[in-house]
Parts: sequence; structure tokens; C-alpha cells
Amino acid sequence: MQNEVAGILSRFKSLDREKRKVFLLSLVEECDPHEIFTLQQVLESKGLGRFDIIGALPPELAVKIFAFLSGKELCTCREVCKTWMNITNESTIWRLKCLELLYVNKGITAAQNLNIPKEGWKKLYQKQYRREINWNNGQVQTIKFLRDHTERVTDAKLKENILVTGSADRTVRIWNIETGECIRTLCGNSFSCVDFLIEEKIVAASTFFRASFIWNMETGDLIRELKGHVSAVRCISLSRSYVASCAFDGSLIVWNWKTGEKITTILAEATAIRIFNNTVLSHSNSSIKAFDILNGNCIFSTAFNEGQLGWSYVQNYLSSKSAEESTNEFPDQIVLSLNILNTLRNYSNSLHNFDTRRGRMVCASNQQSSDILQLILLNDTGRPKEIVYPKGTSTDILNKEIFRTLSIDHRRIIIGCLSGTIAILDFDEES
Repeated sequence: MQNEVAGILSRFKSLDREKRKVFLLSLVEECDPHEIFTLQQVLESKGLGRFDIIGALPPELAVKIFAFLSGKELCTCREVCKTWMNITNESTIWRLKCLELLYVNKGITAAQNLNIPKEGWKKLYQKQYRREINWNNGQVQTIKFLRDHTERVTDAKLKENILVTGSADRTVRIWNIETGECIRTLCGNSFSCVDFLIEEKIVAASTFFRASFIWNMETGDLIRELKGHVSAVRCISLSRSYVASCAFDGSLIVWNWKTGEKITTILAEATAIRIFNNTVLSHSNSSIKAFDILNGNCIFSTAFNEGQLGWSYVQNYLSSKSAEESTNEFPDQIVLSLNILNTLRNYSNSLHNFDTRRGRMVCASNQQSSDILQLILLNDTGRPKEIVYPKGTSTDILNKEIFRTLSIDHRRIIIGCLSGTIAILDFDEES
């Protein structure tokens, strides 16, 4: 390319400033982004290195070029000159940066539905970037405690700003964790597991006494009571049409939660399950299997000796895939996700949860004495980082607790304790 450009630029010096702009515009339009640097080098060799190619372009084209840069690179470019500073202040660029982060953290659907922030795109990106730095360094910014449960927290599910928890105190509670408010309390029996769907506005929970319940999240009305297991239910999972549960008796039962119809009963010996569209994925002591919901047939099976740590990673990995990505190609995806687990053997006896989009894990020792939270970056060969609590926080409260559940998303860690206390560790800096 250098020889080509050198020939074209042989007449460049004879052009006035306006003609140079037109000339460069036509030249840059034919360049790939990575070829801009080569163009700059050729100009320097012709004694024209001080000519600002980017600044000479129409603003909309300069913005498109700068949009290929990272946030850190944009901050460096804004120091070059006033023209570049004005370009890097364009909200279009920072909107794209925000969408990129949101896509990585929450998927394409969330990115498509992002509204214009009150603080502006640049401020929002700065907030997101600082949160990522805090996450990667284990620097918790705030800790909040929720204390309405009176006995141990047995399960917790976090989606967006809604947290649903089950407890041995015979209640399921729905929380808005932005405000810390318990917005709904659902009563029944001692609950072993929970799940919910925001889009369908339903909550499902199972008890140690073989029954499962479906409620309306907004009204608290009981939609359905489902029975069929002959021993305690150990895991429950919801989809838009179905609810699946597995029990200590080895059975996996799928219902249509809208009608109450029992679809199929499968002898799966499952310890945990996850439902995806028309397929339910189950984990036993030695294998992962996928079953077709409509006929109960096994459509995929693989030996699996990674234990609960591996299963936790696999089901988080599959559930993090966007709606536009297939969740039916189980063999390839499972093989891919298992490759990362070899470095995590030492944490198999800990409570753990994964932020699989970012390649991060949080684990906590499940000892009766002081629990230690650690942040592990799966693509990082360095030593795990202990979570650093904010100054002035009464961390002795957390240190005295025995952790029973652990849930995370791209910005928070949720800990359910034996006492019934729920701790929310947030990595967002306060405005």
C-alpha cells in the first residue's frame, strides 16, 4: 500500500487546503481502519507529517474512525489538540462504548433496550468503566444488609434489580435491591429452591415437603400448586411455558405451569437442572444429560466428573447466551466451557458463582469459622484476590456469618447467610 499511496500523494503539495480535504476524504473512504496508520506514515515520509488527517475530515467521518478506539485510547487522543478533544466529546462515540460494555455484561437484548441516560453517555461510560476496575480489583464500594428472613437462606436468584430468596422460615421474599425494600412476601412451607421470570412476572418455589408453587410476582396470588415427587425437591427451573423440578427420589418432572398439566416424568437421578426452551439439562454425580421436554427422550449425554463447580459454570455459561444464540448445541458449548475448569480444582468445596460473560468467579469458603470471599478472574493466571470491603464498614457482621448461598451479576455479589441475613456487596461507586 505504501507505494500506491506515495504515487497518489506526489501531487498533494500543490493542492490548497480545501482541495486537500476533498482529496483526503476520498482517500480515507477507501481505507480500512488499520490502514490509516500506514497513510500517516507515508505523509510523514513526504514531509507532511504535521497535517492532521483526522481533523481535516468531516466531523461525522472522524467520529466513525474514533469509535474504533477503546475508552482508554480515546482519553489519550483528547489530549492531542482541541480538534481531537471536540471529536472525542461526541456523545455518539460514548453511546457505542456503553453499548459494548452492556452487551458483554448482559447480552444483546439489554443493549438494544438501553435508554438515553440522564447523566449523558460519557458519564455513564465513566461510571461503568470504574465499576469494571473495582470488580477486577475486588474493591467493594458499598455493603447493604437485608434482614427480614428469620432463618437460614436456602436459595437466592438475582436478575436485573430483582432478588428472590427462599428460606427455612417458610417464606419466599421478593426484593428490590436498589432500594433494599422487600416488595412481596409469599408464605407456605420451608422452601428449598426458587426461580423466577421477570418477563412473565412469576415466581416458582419448591419445599422440603415435595410440593412446588407458582405465584404472580406483582399480586402475590397463587397461580398453581404442583405435586408429584415423593421426596424433597432439590432444584427448580422455569421457562416461558414450563417448570421443571428434580427431587431426592431421582425423578425429574416437567409441567406446563400455565395449565398445570404434567408433561413428562424422567428418571434422571439429577442433583441440579436448568430448563432451556424445549430442553431440560440435568446434572447427576457423573454425567450431564439433555432431555426433550415433550417426549422425555435423552438427546445428549456426556460423562461429567467436574462436580457442582463444573455444573455451576456450565449452566451459567449456557444461560448467559443471548436469545439470538442457540442453546441447543449442548456438546460443543459444554466442551468449550469445561476447558476453563482445570485451574479451579482447589475451589470445589467452596460456595461459588460465575460471571461467565466476563470470565470471573466469586468463591467463599464454607467453613464454620470466618468466611473469606475471593475474586478469581478465569483468564488471569495470577493469585486470587480477596474481596476488599469499603472503609468504615462494620465488616465484623459479615465475618461472623456462615454463608449458605452466593449469587452474582456483573456489578454485585449477593450472600445469603445461616442467620437469615442477606448481604449485598456493590461495586458501583456512589454518585
